[in-house]
Amino acid sequence: MTGAMYAAIGGLKSHMTKLNVIGNNVANVNTHGYKAQRMTFQESIYTMSRAGSDGTLTVGGNNPSQVGYGCSVGSIDLNMNPSTYSPTGYGLDNMIMGEGFYVMGDKDMQINGSEDFSKFTLSRMGDFWVDPQGYITDRRGNCVFGFATVQNPNYKKDATEAEIAEDKLLGKDSKHIGDPYIVSTQLVPLRLPLAAAAPSKLNGGLNEADGTTKWQAGDPVYGLMGTANPDDFNSRVNVSVVDHMKVDPQTGKVTVGEDGVLKNGVGTATGAADSELLYNGPIPNTEDKCVKLTGMSINEQGGIYGTDSNGNTVVVGYIAIANCASNDGVTHEDGYYYKAAEGAGNVTINGLGGILDGKFVNNRQIIAGDGQNAAGGTPKTDDAIGKGGTAIIKNGGLEASSTDIATEFSNMILTQRGYQANTRIITVTDSMLEELVNMKRG
Repeated sequence: MTGAMYAAIGGLKSHMTKLNVIGNNVANVNTHGYKAQRMTFQESIYTMSRAGSDGTLTVGGNNPSQVGYGCSVGSIDLNMNPSTYSPTGYGLDNMIMGEGFYVMGDKDMQINGSEDFSKFTLSRMGDFWVDPQGYITDRRGNCVFGFATVQNPNYKKDATEAEIAEDKLLGKDSKHIGDPYIVSTQLVPLRLPLAAAAPSKLNGGLNEADGTTKWQAGDPVYGLMGTANPDDFNSRVNVSVVDHMKVDPQTGKVTVGEDGVLKNGVGTATGAADSELLYNGPIPNTEDKCVKLTGMSINEQGGIYGTDSNGNTVVVGYIAIANCASNDGVTHEDGYYYKAAEGAGNVTINGLGGILDGKFVNNRQIIAGDGQNAAGGTPKTDDAIGKGGTAIIKNGGLEASSTDIATEFSNMILTQRGYQANTRIITVTDSMLEELVNMKRG
């Protein structure tokens, strides 16, 4: 056997692998969110026939003489550049116009900070809908994570314009006393707010003086903010509004359950059991039903909007967008999912348009050497919520496949001819070996 035949066999295998890559690209020419792959060849090992020399005072030098043994697969890369927009007409279908990924996961996933970002499943496919429990999910059942709208415990209903203006001057330390709702900094599975129960004396929904109602049945009930220190806005951890919520039948005040925990995977209420939470909104119904929204859509910053039965505009929250140090280095999993495994680098989380500019996930603004919140530490940059660059959300359509059919067909022809040339090497080598065997006859 000669080295030429082995080299040709290596070429056949490599060209067949490239044809597999091309075939996969062509098969997914109409697959939304698909990212085309590209294969490159690399030279195989070389043997040294004669080493090179720099020469001496009396003789000249010479170049090294080497013989190669074919080629092999160099790399198979993903092209993660944004593709074209494909309109569908569905209200919650959307596409990331720019770099980044949707962050997906299970309902009970706990995200405390950047050390947990690699747990997320990443996706470029924005085929979202509302499941029967009110969660925003994709069509394969994974929840969409983002920054939810929550009740502002510092909201002051009767605040004067002067008080609101003075509060805004505090900058990042502002308590937002003029805003009944704020955007959470905790990454949670986005879910529609609960529907309010019919107002009554027992739940505090009726004004005893004149019998007027404080809310209407079906109004949105946003999540709560719980804290051990009500005066420290930056220490607050977001908690859910239900499961262990209690309402004092006499006062209508909201308290947590006997174990002091609100259990839907969103957070823990700190402090003693049955401690009162700061809350300004209506009481949810006892059946844990979400509001019914019509005309749902997503704006350029990833805000999910809709209108409830009472005509209120409901902002569910804002979709989080993840970026990796190397977006092309993500590992492709089943379907349109990716993981930020080895090769992708650190994962950062963004709120598009700077909706949480200057904030950190879970308000983890200062950390010490052990990674815990502590004064005197240094900021942990991976916990910062970025702006996502120039990326925006385009609503009402999905990202088309990035397969370029003209390029793939051209590569298919080149691959076929390369494969054919390698088979010719094998047949020629076979003919030479046949002549060698036939040298001795009789």
